[in-house]
Amino acid sequence: MKRKIIYIISFIVLLTVIIIMILPKREIVSVSLVSDTATITYTDPESLRIIGDAIRTVKKVPGAVDVGPPSYRMTVTYDDSEAVQYSVYMDFETKNGFLIKDSDSERMLDLRVKNSAELADLLAK
Repeated sequence: MKRKIIYIISFIVLLTVIIIMILPKREIVSVSLVSDTATITYTDPESLRIIGDAIRTVKKVPGAVDVGPPSYRMTVTYDDSEAVQYSVYMDFETKNGFLIKDSDSERMLDLRVKNSAELADLLAK
């Protein structure tokens, strides 16, 4: 029985390693930051690595976000030509900031609209 469990676990680990090796890793090819006054585009490997690390290691923070306009609008373009939009909020005094992926923001707004309609129906009853 123990031998069977070891074989199953070994198979799962091997399969996981193979899948990770086969899946292509998307590389960032450019990042554009747009503010009210300027546009900056990064294409150098060091800047792209720093921004990629920031995107991959971002910590999710629970709770509601109530913020004003973003410091920057960021477009990350990958080697497969996919472009992902972010809103970047920066506090330059504390050197802290956060990202909101636009697709996540749009889904949250859709949810809010849906819940508003349901709430209006409940209040009407």
